[in-house]
Amino acid sequence: MATRVEWAERVGRWERSGLSAEKFARREGYKAKQLYWWRWKLRAEGTSQPSTSSTQAPQFLPVHVVADVSPVVTEPIEIALPNGRVVRVRPGFDPATLERVLALAAEETSC
Repeated sequence: MATRVEWAERVGRWERSGLSAEKFARREGYKAKQLYWWRWKLRAEGTSQPSTSSTQAPQFLPVHVVADVSPVVTEPIEIALPNGRVVRVRPGFDPATLERVLALAAEETSC
């Protein structure tokens, strides 16, 4: 009969495998119900990993860099301020200039 530590290790391997409980259990030679029960039991106790130092090294996944697919904005955007003023900004604006314009437009004094 397997110990709690052994089941914690099994559940950890199952969760890292990406397989369904049925496929993993069939491959390992025990029942899927056992995996579900032990996962529930270990989580209820607050641990899902074995208490021993038998941990696996992290695995790295491949990364694919893709081009920026942000939509190209061709229409101006409108920024409605709480004081009722509206600032229209065209594509290609200078962020520093926009920041100054918004600061001035947000003031309560008349422009």
